[in-house]
Amino acid sequence: MDKWNHSYGFLLGKVLQQMETKFAEGLVPFNINARQYGVLLFIKGNPYSSQKDISENLQIDRTTMVSHIDHLESLGFVERTRNPNDRRSYSLLITPKGNNVLDSRWEFLNNTELEVLAPLNQQERQLLKELLIKVWNSL
Repeated sequence: MDKWNHSYGFLLGKVLQQMETKFAEGLVPFNINARQYGVLLFIKGNPYSSQKDISENLQIDRTTMVSHIDHLESLGFVERTRNPNDRRSYSLLITPKGNNVLDSRWEFLNNTELEVLAPLNQQERQLLKELLIKVWNSL
C-alpha cells in the first residue's frame, strides 16, 4: 500500500496545488499570484495594516512580503502611507484598482474551489471548512 495516501500533509498539499494552479490561470491577466491575491484580501479586510502585521497573520516571511507589497504597489493595487504611530513603518491600503481585482476574481476563486471539491457534497464541504478553520485557529 502506498504511504502517500496516509499523509495529511501530502493530501492537503495536492488539493491546494490543484486549487492554486487553476486559480493562477485566472490571475494571469492581472499579473499576480494566489498568495498576492490573499495579501490583497487581507489588506481590504484590515486597512492600515503594516507589512509586519500581514506577514505574521498570513505566515509569509518578511522578505517575501516586501517583494509582494512592492509588486502590488507597482501595479497600483495597494498604496503605502506613513504610519502616524511609527514613522519607520508604513500602513497599507487597497486602491480602487486593487478592489476591482478582488471583486472580479472572487467568483472565479469560489468556482475554482467548488470545481476542485466537486467530489464532496455541500455538507462535506462545510465540514471540511469547519475542520480546517479549527486546525488553523489552534496554530
